[in-house]
Amino acid sequence: MRKKMEIKVEQSDQAVTIRLAGRMDAATATSVEEAFLARAEQGPGSFVFDLSRLEYISSAGLRVMLMAAKKTRSADGRLALFGLGDTVREVFEISGFLTIFAVFDSEDGALAFVGQP
Repeated sequence: MRKKMEIKVEQSDQAVTIRLAGRMDAATATSVEEAFLARAEQGPGSFVFDLSRLEYISSAGLRVMLMAAKKTRSADGRLALFGLGDTVREVFEISGFLTIFAVFDSEDGALAFVGQP
């Protein structure tokens, strides 16, 4: 049986943190998109994606991440990622997405980035 995607959304003063665990593929990317959009519709804000427990990301997952980045930027928010494992980092690197996103090793670094004016 395939592992289900886990999505946890946390709100802090600095940002909305979306923690992902499992596989972000065609079957699960829509759930991530819905979780993001539900928070993005509440008004402008900054987002941090915790990918430390993400095992795999497909092109469908990359599309959701790109949509989140575009929507956040258009609302004058900031978006950062942290905790990319080797496999996920490789997919971001090959796709050229490492140049699109602010990527950090730690949650503190990502939160500091999105908290900047």
